[in-house]
Amino acid sequence: MATDEILAALGIDQLIAADSIGRDEDGRLVDQMGARVVLAAAESARGFHRVLAAEETGAWHAAMKAGGHGCGQKIAARLDATLTGMGKPVLSALPIEACLTLLEHHFATHGWGRLKLDLAEAAEHGIVVARLEHSYFVETLADVDDFVDPLLAGILQGFFEHFSGQNLGCEEIACARCGAAHCTFVLTAPERLATITPLIGRESADALLARLRQ
Repeated sequence: MATDEILAALGIDQLIAADSIGRDEDGRLVDQMGARVVLAAAESARGFHRVLAAEETGAWHAAMKAGGHGCGQKIAARLDATLTGMGKPVLSALPIEACLTLLEHHFATHGWGRLKLDLAEAAEHGIVVARLEHSYFVETLADVDDFVDPLLAGILQGFFEHFSGQNLGCEEIACARCGAAHCTFVLTAPERLATITPLIGRESADALLARLRQ
């Protein structure tokens, strides 16, 4: 069954409606869960990156990863609240395909990029792979020669931790900003990620995934 059919069968397909960004009674932009949406010029992200990069080596990655982690947890918590308000099960009680579709839709409607989550290796190797096209940060930070998506890695980690109830790690292992075909992220146990972290940027995504399968 296709994921949109699963959502329809669960009675929650309105959560991925095309008009999921609208205005509340006070005229503010909000998403389908009622969370406020703020439009910001790309220069704001470039300025933020310049400040953090000048502050300390690694500051951009650390700050954005931590912020993304909290954001991912809040996205999942808001979805739980919305689902409960609809009389539906929370994320942890839904088919995992439904949870992934909701997250992919959230990425698209909030402008982060086109996300596809891959569970093909989850059962055997405990790995979830996420691939992102048209990353906002890749397109915005055009003069940066480095991986630029720690916020999105944090969102993925926080979201998956919330609905799975597990302690997870997530790292971007290939970035289109550095010439990859698309941005690739991997979610797995933190101690397993630690074995490949020093090699990120030195080996391809395929090579790093092969190490995790061993």
